[in-house]
Amino acid sequence: MKTSIFKIAIVVISFSAIMVSCGAFQKLLNPNVQKFNEDYNTYKSELESLDSDLDNALKDIDGFGKTDQTDGIASSPLCGVTIDCTLISQGILIFNFDGVTPCFSPSRTRSGAVQVELINGNSWADAGAVMKQTFIDYKVTILSNNRSIEVNGIKTLKNVNGHDWWGWILGNVDHTYESRAFDVQVVFDNGQTAVWNHARTSTISWNPANADPIVTSAHLAYSVNGDTTLNGVPTVDSWGTNRFGDAFTTRYEEPITSNTYCGLWRFSTGRLVHEVAGDDFTLDLGVDQQGNHASTVCAYGFQVSWNVGNNSNSAVFSY
Repeated sequence: MKTSIFKIAIVVISFSAIMVSCGAFQKLLNPNVQKFNEDYNTYKSELESLDSDLDNALKDIDGFGKTDQTDGIASSPLCGVTIDCTLISQGILIFNFDGVTPCFSPSRTRSGAVQVELINGNSWADAGAVMKQTFIDYKVTILSNNRSIEVNGIKTLKNVNGHDWWGWILGNVDHTYESRAFDVQVVFDNGQTAVWNHARTSTISWNPANADPIVTSAHLAYSVNGDTTLNGVPTVDSWGTNRFGDAFTTRYEEPITSNTYCGLWRFSTGRLVHEVAGDDFTLDLGVDQQGNHASTVCAYGFQVSWNVGNNSNSAVFSY
């Protein structure tokens, strides 16, 4: 249960990328903005996938809770990874990626290292525990097209509520994770560089049958929101400078929510504003075919509105 729940919580973080992944919408964008959108999705998905992998590995390492363990190299459930445990008494593990083993879908290799440190709490399962991830030439290469992204910098992940698995039996339990990264240096396969920052909070909730006045069957519910104020603007999720030297921000004007009753990809609510290179795009999730907020339990789709140069328009897409 622990691993699957955490993976779902990480997946919901990436839902904001739907705004920049629709093929029809992409045709309206200039090449630089299209490339930025591709970069944005890749950066988010790779770091969030790594969060899930690390959580899966940590549950099998007793010593990560700052307890005694024999120094050395630990086996890893991850593909192409060995774990250096020589600093485990200090709550530090180093995940070394071999750079040659094809893994996952799409097939990719990972190289470099990620140092994982428990900087708050005695165990990752504790409420308030904070995991610090230091990326050291961490590089992901997609084998089908040889495109790559390399990351150097620091990210933290806070387990706000802790892993209260007994609550899943009793019902009405939340698991919240706060993710932070500042001045992360990114290098792409052609040598171009970018600087990325993010601050977001995601929550997964278990609602037993009849606990929700609208959705009456047992279900999991999710939400994600931007979690910093930038230049007086609240609920900013991501910001920085892209590979073309353009500043960008993505902020939430309404948190994204979804549930397993309607399906993970049929979002109930959410409003994001994405600004880059003087253009802005707004995503409204959970709308009907006319672009209005859905009055039914499960929505039809999402609406994208944009101001690109002198072109302002909107379109509705189904989930």
